Order: sequence, then structure tokens, then C-alpha cells
Amino acid sequence: ADYPEQCLITCTKYGTCPKCRRTAEDLELTTPGEMRKQKWTYGVIKNARARSGKGSRVHTISMESDVAGGKYEPFWVGFPLLDIHRSVAPDVLHQLYQGVLKHLISWVQEVMEEDELDNRIRSLAPACGVRHFENGISGLSQVTGTERKHIARILLSCLVGKIDSKGIIACRSLLHFIHLAQYPSHDEETLGYMQSELDTWHAYRSYFIQEGARDDFNIPKFHSLLHYIDSIRWFGTTDNYNTEMFERLHIDFAKEGW
Repeated sequence: ADYPEQCLITCTKYGTCPKCRRTAEDLELTTPGEMRKQKWTYGVIKNARARSGKGSRVHTISMESDVAGGKYEPFWVGFPLLDIHRSVAPDVLHQLYQGVLKHLISWVQEVMEEDELDNRIRSLAPACGVRHFENGISGLSQVTGTERKHIARILLSCLVGKIDSKGIIACRSLLHFIHLAQYPSHDEETLGYMQSELDTWHAYRSYFIQEGARDDFNIPKFHSLLHYIDSIRWFGTTDNYNTEMFERLHIDFAKEGW
């Protein structure tokens, strides 16, 4: 599921984490919060129902605990052995390429200006297996995940000499994490690489605040990176549950059918 769907099925307040209890103002912290539990979430909803009486304030009261409750019963209530929050898996397409990388590109464009980045991208020599953006990237609309993959392959080389070394290290660590997260096989050593790159990002990300590109990092998709390693241990490699393959089915079975 993408982020709005994750919030919907876990009854989580939009803008917070569907897996842990970090508030919207604490998402930038470098460690996960206390993990949400299905029993706790349903308890918040039942308590809100009791406090609201016959009124319609269930949602308002439950949102005080960052839970999106209501008078309806969540579909997972009848499955006591399920933990809906732990069932939420990483999503390479929406979280990494259409989330983290999208933000990173916009910050880089702000720091070094769009025209400068476009000029550098246009100047790159064509290479096998890498798309050549002959008009740059600032004019692209509705950028696909595949296009962002190609941008990720060339972005770092376009920053040298224009962005401070701290910014380059921050960008490099995120790009490394994105590619490490897609390994088709993992062990504790490769998961250690992921943690190392994530720690490096946390150590150098303040560069974008110093340059005025950001005021904070309370972004759910960046916070989700904290849960990747545990989810890979629990579910296996991310190619097992990447929504990219299912996005194709929207075209085949929904759009073409319509």
C-alpha cells in the first residue's frame, strides 16, 4: 500500500507513522517510537466511543492519540492473531523513488538552482542503460518511478563542485540506502550497510536546513526508512512487496478496461 492507504487500513492519523507512535512533530527523530499495536489502536477507538456517548465525536477524540477511529469496525478486528501495524511493509516505489528521491531532487534544485542542474544533466554523455535527459529534468511532469531511477543514477555526478561536501555526503548516503534496500538477497552484513548509510544521512542532513531548503525533516516517508531493516528481517527482501509491479496492473485491468 502507498502512504494514504497505509494510514487508512491501520486507522492512523494522516501525517504520522502507521507503524510506531511518533507524533507528526517528532518524525525527524533518528530512532523509531514505541511500536503501535493492534490491541492498543482498537482500545483507543473503543475508549473514544465510550467517551463520546451517543455523539459523533469518536473521530475527534481518537485523533488525540493519533488514531483515526470512528463508529465503524476496522476489518482486522476479527483477527486476534494479526498485528495490522506490523503487517505494513516498505514500498520502494512510493516511499523511496516517489517520496525520498523526489524530495531530495527538489532540495538540490533549490540549493544549486534548477537551470544549473539541468545544464549539468544535459552535458552528460549518453551511456548504455541510462536515459539521457536532453532537456534536463525541471520540465518533466508526472515523473514515473522508472524516470526517477534513471535520475538516481546520474544525480550525484551532477553535484560535484556546486554543492558543499556535506551536502554531497548526505545525498550519497540516501542514494546508497535506496539501492541497498533493493538488494535481492540480504544478511546481517548488508543490513549493517543500510544502517550505516542511514546514520550518515542523519549526521549530514542538516546541510539542507542550513541552506534554507528545509525547516525540518518531519516527513513520513523519510521516517519510514527507520523501519526498513526490521521489516526486511520480518518479511524478506523488498522485491517481494514493491507496489511497482502492481502499478502495471492498473493500466492493464483498470485504465484499458475503462
